Amino acid sequence: MKIITSSFAIVLFLAAPVLPQAPVKARDADDKPRTVAAAQSDKHKRINACRARYRDCAKLNQIPSFECQYIYQDCMNHIY
Repeated sequence: MKIITSSFAIVLFLAAPVLPQAPVKARDADDKPRTVAAAQSDKHKRINACRARYRDCAKLNQIPSFECQYIYQDCMNHIY
């Protein structure tokens, strides 16, 4: 165990000059990943809404089940 610990310390010591020295500030962070994540979650919400419409349509049995597929497809076409 002592050999592993000392090996790890040597690797860290050798890698230290390679690591960036400038501190990263919060204002340097890019907002783009957060925007992409928000867009994806919005898209997933709309997909889940289409799935819920299909489930409700099939569950109510007011129209034939093959027509519920058309409702789902129409809903999905408006997402993309």
